[in-house]
Amino acid sequence: MHPFDILTLDNGAKLIFTPCPGTKGISLSDSLTALKNAGAQAVITMMTTAELIENQADSIPSLCADLGMDWYHLPVEDGCAPQTPFAEAFAAQKPILLDLVTSGATLVIHCHGGTGRTGLMAAILMLELGYESAEVKARIQHIRPKSLTSAVQVGYLVEHYSYT
Repeated sequence: MHPFDILTLDNGAKLIFTPCPGTKGISLSDSLTALKNAGAQAVITMMTTAELIENQADSIPSLCADLGMDWYHLPVEDGCAPQTPFAEAFAAQKPILLDLVTSGATLVIHCHGGTGRTGLMAAILMLELGYESAEVKARIQHIRPKSLTSAVQVGYLVEHYSYT
């Protein structure tokens, strides 16, 4: 089965942290089906298009559509802070993503390993919803201890969200 962990927010919404589907010895289709069976209504991909191709995961959008899950691409280079491609995509998709979370939906968030950029995106969503920095860090690091440890990614949160 495809590995994942679930962070349940106060309103019952769930953020599923997972490595890139199809990269853990389970087919891409089977990985996405397992996530759908875990309740996922949408998938947020934090990998770049080049990374998706390199990992033979570039059919995620069409497979999500086949499974009835929405797909959102918010690309961030591995080990980097979000740049223009992320900012533009998030500006366009932010209202939809926040509506999903506030309505109690289950969202899959993945990067390559399911920790760095995945934790960053979970933190962004939680901070956008008004969670305090300390709670964001504690809850995310409870399930992914190495999340929110990249200096450039934490710097992004400090700059854009007064994260402390």
